[in-house]
Amino acid sequence: MSTNLVCLKATLRRWTLILGVLQITVGCVVGFIPPTAVEWFRGIVMAHIEFTANGVLMIVLGLLVNELRLGSLTLKLWFALLQVGTWSNGAAGVMAAFLGATSPLMPTLSEKFPPPHGIDNSLVTATLMLCGVTIALALLLTLYGLLRAGRQA
Repeated sequence: MSTNLVCLKATLRRWTLILGVLQITVGCVVGFIPPTAVEWFRGIVMAHIEFTANGVLMIVLGLLVNELRLGSLTLKLWFALLQVGTWSNGAAGVMAAFLGATSPLMPTLSEKFPPPHGIDNSLVTATLMLCGVTIALALLLTLYGLLRAGRQA
């Protein structure tokens, strides 16, 4: 493995771990937002859970960076997809909370806790779609990198 790839993996591992811990911290801070500060408090609960859970996911994937057999461009793409996907998930909850509106992609939550301004906000929907696509791609790249590494061993 080239020295440049080793350095890139070390850098991406470090930043993935740092940003994972930061995301958990953001999730905890979001949890302190009082119900009276937002239009729809369930959005804050969602953001709190999503930020903390996705921060843990990011830390776990950061610990796997050295095991991934991916080229430098693919590693950079993996990192970008992981960041966009995990952060946009919690961001959708924050948006829903302050806008007081949700998305058709959240039917159970919207049914059990109806938001005051409806269930068809295009910004929340677009953010959730971005989240779903980018996290799925990051996970697929992770699997691909792990499977390629296994074949080399």
